[in-house]
Amino acid sequence: MWFDAFLLALQYLLSVIPATIAGIILMELLIEMGWVQKLGFITAPFMRFGHLREEVGVGFFVSFGSPTAGNSMVADLNKKGLIDDKETLIASLVTSFPATFIFVRDLTPVLVILLGTTGIIYLGIVVGVGLLRTAISLALGRFLLPPKKTAIIQRDIKTKKFKDALQSAILSSWVPLRRIIPMMIIAAIIVFQLIDIGFFDMLSAYLKDLPVLKSLPVQALPIIAAWFASNVAAYTIAGKLLTDGMMTSKEIVITLLLGRVLSSMVRLRFTIPYYTGIFSPKLGMQIMLLATLMQEGLTIIVIAFLSVFW
Repeated sequence: MWFDAFLLALQYLLSVIPATIAGIILMELLIEMGWVQKLGFITAPFMRFGHLREEVGVGFFVSFGSPTAGNSMVADLNKKGLIDDKETLIASLVTSFPATFIFVRDLTPVLVILLGTTGIIYLGIVVGVGLLRTAISLALGRFLLPPKKTAIIQRDIKTKKFKDALQSAILSSWVPLRRIIPMMIIAAIIVFQLIDIGFFDMLSAYLKDLPVLKSLPVQALPIIAAWFASNVAAYTIAGKLLTDGMMTSKEIVITLLLGRVLSSMVRLRFTIPYYTGIFSPKLGMQIMLLATLMQEGLTIIVIAFLSVFW
């Protein structure tokens, strides 16, 4: 029912909105207190290589704690006109790697227990794809963006106390927040209503019938099917098949990677309101589509490589 979908959207928003608000306020606070200048030197060489502002490097750091907060920082720079849409798109791709790190951190114990060495190989491939996507994004920035003469915003903020800086940060954050939060709410409600009417289920059913699955052993199909419901469920089934000797380590890794690619369509139910809420609808969709195409495209290349050379 539409009311259940509304409750799910509300639950989703309650988990995302606080991090969004915190990310934007934190960005303002870092600028007000001068911490951007202090942290910038660590990622500065990479940002300079990609012709990105050094503030993007701070967003990269913050993303290790909260990817939403890191993306909110990038969006805030865009809203202020400090970076254009092209640089925002590339910056968001660069700051997306910490999300892969969080994925690995959270699932390493599960995968090691269920799959042992095979799980470690799978995790290494996922991290490698994330690193490669970040490197490609920096290379794109170097070719598509002009070099930055001044990478850091220069402000006379050395005399500000924490209390004064926090008040200024909160006031400055109001402008982007009053644009971002309403759009995030609208997008989430629409997407969760689409989930309720079965729109994404129809997409999933179509993907499950793709001819590419015919190249996998029949034992792999339950793993693929489980991916559409839960990645942990897929790992559990894979672990049992590996333990029983019904599938090899190579087959398990390739199946998990392929399931990850196919289930990306299902994950759009969360990534659409996420990106369109933090960024503008148009820019958010562009970031989401490019990030998905790069991630899944690189994974498909790895699958093909493993199929031939492993």
